[in-house]
Amino acid sequence: MSECVFTRTLKLDLPYARGADVLALQRRLAELNSAPSPADGVFGPQTDRAFRAWEARVGITPDGICNAAAWSKLFPAADATRDARWTRGLPLLLQDHSRFPGPCRWRLSADGIGIDGAAPSGSEGAPVTMQRIWDHFGTSVTSWSTRLGVPAELILATIATESGGDPNAIRFEPRYRSDETTPDQVSPGLMQTLISTARETLGNPGVDRSWLLCPDNAIQAGTACILQASGATGFDPPVVACCYNAGSVIENDSAANRWRMRQYPIGTGQHADRFVMWFNDAMRVLAPLPSPPPVSFTVRLRPGASS
Repeated sequence: MSECVFTRTLKLDLPYARGADVLALQRRLAELNSAPSPADGVFGPQTDRAFRAWEARVGITPDGICNAAAWSKLFPAADATRDARWTRGLPLLLQDHSRFPGPCRWRLSADGIGIDGAAPSGSEGAPVTMQRIWDHFGTSVTSWSTRLGVPAELILATIATESGGDPNAIRFEPRYRSDETTPDQVSPGLMQTLISTARETLGNPGVDRSWLLCPDNAIQAGTACILQASGATGFDPPVVACCYNAGSVIENDSAANRWRMRQYPIGTGQHADRFVMWFNDAMRVLAPLPSPPPVSFTVRLRPGASS
């Protein structure tokens, strides 16, 4: 994940926020000479003072809260970097392709993912589930999609595939004992992110079950995970699905797995099949909107849009 990409609001709080984004903030504050700032990746009192001094210098009432608006002022080139990252591979996605040699090839169009020359296909009838997810969580999806530069359809499809849109969903892995001793064995919330993974991805050791059961937090964590893996996935929807599910992009040559990418249940293509169905439903739901999320395949593939 690029250290200059906004992933979360930073402020002085316990436990202190840690991570590459804090380090990037500290270095930027030092460059701007607002006040002495450490470069240890920990948002402590000294960083808080340096940030407040910068706020005062640029005419912001100092509150010590480094939100998306403040981040954009600190890193004005980050928005262009964000857009370039997710759009650079788009021409490849618009052609028939696969990740590993196998019986299945797919391509992206304005209607979704079509497989082996067939038209994109979603769920039967009206996209009721996806419409419900959009109605309930569309504001947060749009917010984190835009902040992190992850196409909204990928977030929506992940929510539908992982939890069906249930913000209280919790999945326990076989070795689960407790949240405290096995945070790598429990996935709470809309996007079913492991507590340990969310902590690591966000650089926030304070993430726990209750935090992830807040829909906006769950969407932030899941979207950050999709972004973190984008170097391996290229934002290619079936590849995103398998990487999110299996933890990385690994070849699986089972005859029952037409995608040839590892996913659970191992040896099947069921997870990617569901994800693509929901992804296509997301395209159906967003297409008629007068103002879809700005970071979305829907907007980029509309007639007259540049790709």
